[in-house]
Amino acid sequence: MTDGEGADMVGLAIDIGQTQARIRVLGVAGASAGEHKVRGFAYGGDLLAVIPEIVDDAAGMRGLDRIDAVTVGSSGLYGRVPAIDGMAHRLHRDHGVRRTIVADDAVTAYLGARGDAHGVVVAAGTGMVGLGRGPRGAARVDGVGGMIGDDGAGWWIGRRGLIAAISAADGRAPASRALLARLESRFGAVAEFPAVLAADEHPVAVVASFAKDVAEVAREGDEVATGIWREAGAHIAGVVVAAATRSGLDGEVPWVLLGRLGAADDLLRPGWEPALRAGLPGAALVAPDGMPLDGVTRLLDVDTARFGAMVRAVEL
Repeated sequence: MTDGEGADMVGLAIDIGQTQARIRVLGVAGASAGEHKVRGFAYGGDLLAVIPEIVDDAAGMRGLDRIDAVTVGSSGLYGRVPAIDGMAHRLHRDHGVRRTIVADDAVTAYLGARGDAHGVVVAAGTGMVGLGRGPRGAARVDGVGGMIGDDGAGWWIGRRGLIAAISAADGRAPASRALLARLESRFGAVAEFPAVLAADEHPVAVVASFAKDVAEVAREGDEVATGIWREAGAHIAGVVVAAATRSGLDGEVPWVLLGRLGAADDLLRPGWEPALRAGLPGAALVAPDGMPLDGVTRLLDVDTARFGAMVRAVEL
């Protein structure tokens, strides 16, 4: 656990994304400790019902007789955590949980990467959300879901790549024959793919998974794929500039990129570097102190009130 929680405290830290959820057991040694992954939260579902299910599964898998604290950072909250009292009482009834904290994933990404320091953190995986902290407080940017936002995220990149592939089959522009070949290699005949996608239980994850193919094709020199990643980088820069401006940061502004998209920074930099030079010349990309799951753990030791509606806590 943490220094202030006591050595005998048992807890779960849960980081819930659109593709997967990661769970860390705190305060337990041996085989029951460590981390594991389960399927993430699908938009449209009931997050406050999903969290107890994850806790139940983790308790059974790890053989936990009691759980004292549950901290959660999750996608799908859009910056406003609903009342969690009913869920907290359920966790207390079923597992003895005395302290429950639920936060928007922008907060936990920030706490993991920057802790108490000022700056900007962008979490870019299936979706995209940014958080700036500065003299004016905390400012959250995007993270509104792929239907109306998350531009530049894995879902957005995968979708743009799939459109370019299908366009090649249709004879439309812009199109990529290389991406069409990747689509058919992974999913079968392009004519069948819309039905395959519509029937899948997690279509957002399927679309986002194609971002890896778009990256590989871009590195092979495909101009359409390269352009998609360059545009994604410009969208990331837009999040950084907006978060810094709204939180009152100027001069040298450290920023962090978290999430799976960071593995393709070579493809993103041609997009974000000119955009940042123009919009926030003092922006400096820095390494994170930790990852989002570390930020979920840190919820136990921070004043959650500073993040307003982005965090709720219940103690019983």
